[in-house]
Amino acid sequence: MPIVASAAPQPVNAPLVAQSLVGLRQGSAGAEVATVQRALISAGVAVPGGADGRFGPATRAAVINFQSTKGLAQSGEIDTATALALGISTPTPTPTTPAPTAVAAYGGLQVGATGASVTDLQERLVAAGVYLAGGVDGQFGKGTAAAVAQYQRWNGLTRSGAVDAVTASKLGITSVAPLAPATPPAPAAPDEVTVESTAHPYIGLAVGASGPLVKEVQQALINAGMTVRGGADGVFGNATKAAVSKFQEANGLGVSGAIYETTAIKLGLGATTPPVAPPVAPAAPNPYVGLTLGAQGPLVKDLQTALMGTGIVVRGGADGSFGNATKSALIGFQSVNAIPQTGVVTAQGARILNLGMPAAPTAEPTPEPNAFAPTAGDFPKKGESSERVRVFQQLLVDSGMNLVGGADGSFGNATASAITKFQQTNGLTVTGTVTQEVADKLGFSESGTSPTSTAVAVKLDRFPIQGRCYFGNTWHAPRGNGRLHEGVDVIAGEGNLLYAVVDGTITKQYWDRPGALAGNGLRVGQDNGSYFTYLHMSGFAPGIEVGTKVKAGDVVGFVGNTGSSATPHLHFEIHPGGGAAVNPYPYLKAIDDCGNTTPQHQSSFAPAA
Repeated sequence: MPIVASAAPQPVNAPLVAQSLVGLRQGSAGAEVATVQRALISAGVAVPGGADGRFGPATRAAVINFQSTKGLAQSGEIDTATALALGISTPTPTPTTPAPTAVAAYGGLQVGATGASVTDLQERLVAAGVYLAGGVDGQFGKGTAAAVAQYQRWNGLTRSGAVDAVTASKLGITSVAPLAPATPPAPAAPDEVTVESTAHPYIGLAVGASGPLVKEVQQALINAGMTVRGGADGVFGNATKAAVSKFQEANGLGVSGAIYETTAIKLGLGATTPPVAPPVAPAAPNPYVGLTLGAQGPLVKDLQTALMGTGIVVRGGADGSFGNATKSALIGFQSVNAIPQTGVVTAQGARILNLGMPAAPTAEPTPEPNAFAPTAGDFPKKGESSERVRVFQQLLVDSGMNLVGGADGSFGNATASAITKFQQTNGLTVTGTVTQEVADKLGFSESGTSPTSTAVAVKLDRFPIQGRCYFGNTWHAPRGNGRLHEGVDVIAGEGNLLYAVVDGTITKQYWDRPGALAGNGLRVGQDNGSYFTYLHMSGFAPGIEVGTKVKAGDVVGFVGNTGSSATPHLHFEIHPGGGAAVNPYPYLKAIDDCGNTTPQHQSSFAPAA
């Protein structure tokens, strides 16, 4: 029987916002959050990390951006007006009328069905405002099942993901051509047809997603020998879908072009999700997340104690009262950890401070740059931050490769992507890693030297600051006006001693003045041209001026809060050979002495000539 259908879905009254969406805010998680994130992306608002179902600082910033463009109150939360503006609402239910007997045939529209009837269904779902992953393609897959389930939820219908008579009637469809029974899923590909598990962060990644999880998927595909056009750029487009599909086909998985559990596990991404068990109540939200100005009580006291444990000064101490002093200290903490400086406790900040949850795992390996003793074939590896990585990256750039972030000394996904492109361009074996043939082609040696390299080795002989202190990897964190952070911030108490990290000469001094970003500061230079920059100092040690000779460990000044600074700290930079700055984090981490509170009053100044 040919398709007989009304021209459009049934008319609806004024939209009624789904109550499960109203009130979503930072710290929320689940399918409703993913719905909001997809709606933001569809509205042209970037959501770093994509629709991952986690309402973190990035999603909050995206919501505020959307609210700003629509002239709404910029709360960063999903209120009724924001939900309506995003189009994430449900039609006001209309009285259900008995469906024609013929509609019962729609019970065959489910996962596995294909053809014109599926295309008609998908077009009606899209017209009703439902997000359809993969678009209208005539294939009833996971994306269509999810869209049907969403439509059913919006309209108060039984949520099955398959089209029954009532759902078909609500969509305005009266009849379809006879359908062949849906083909049961192949046992070799259970992940492509079973309900996805939200416990696995990679599950559900598909065309339209973006962010670090996508980069990891792309890099895993490259490591598995798949070609991903454009490399690991963090954007899930058609090239990534094609690579996923090819990988699934090669490994006997159901070919969907999206990431589901078995595909993720086969790629080595995350652990196996346990079998579905009886429903378990979701974990209670972290009580520390959301603490803000005006809060009182033991949770605030815990926050203040944790902040002081990092070396940040909280004026008034841990008194359990969240006032301006606590807000200022929290903003300082957020600044040095590359967290949006809101003065409100975020999930990321709570993890770093170990408040209400286990401490976050180490973000990256930190090889000791002062002790590299490379052997034959020991080339830079992903996760390494060092001078030899910077030299290698510069050789890639000089060869014409596009390296996102430039030669910054940190081997991440961007470097692996550039290596892959270099290997493809030069007909080398594609691995995304530094191999002997890559090194030979670029003229690179294990130690980080090359025939054309003028790189200068860097070695710190003394940690630059008296403890107690705290620092994280804030290299290239975004700053105002499009700037990137060119150093690492080390938090410590105002007045703590600052030490020369090497033998050298004071080659420059900075003086605090209105509008100055650096505040008081200085450079310690070496004869090979390398120099080390100290900024935001409260003042200089007696006898320190341009031309003064210093030894490693000499006191050169004191921790301060001058210039553009939210809390007392040292901004520290490393410039090998006088060139561009490199990431100081691995160098500082290798000799971390933040626990040493004993002042070292060594001074061996030679006066300026």
